[in-house]
Amino acid sequence: MEGFEQALARARRYLEAGADALFIEALTSEAEIAKAASEFPGVPLLFNWAEGGKTPPVSLARLQELGYRIVIFPISTLLAATAAMRRILREISRHGTPAAALGDLPGFGEFVDFIGLPEVRAAEQRYTADPSAD
Repeated sequence: MEGFEQALARARRYLEAGADALFIEALTSEAEIAKAASEFPGVPLLFNWAEGGKTPPVSLARLQELGYRIVIFPISTLLAATAAMRRILREISRHGTPAAALGDLPGFGEFVDFIGLPEVRAAEQRYTADPSAD
């Protein structure tokens, strides 16, 4: 809201106060992206690759070349999941079942592994009190 130079000044103050990493939000051009990186050599910088935001799309390779060490893609997976949900809901609406689309989807076991359920169950076992110990 206060502009690029003020954002850099705030980042300097955060660094002086002991910040371990800096995040300069809403850079509006590749020139600003490059200048922000050059202002803080050796400092871990976070780049927010927010789809549809004010910051232009810059490749991961270019960001690394400029010195950004942390790059987040905060909504890519949500946008992809939304598109997939729309596709499967259209299938159900048209045919009354998702059966025709199941071949393109992960199986339930793969899903359970992906979300880490086996690790959750193992942690439950480690941290659940043994009722026979009373």
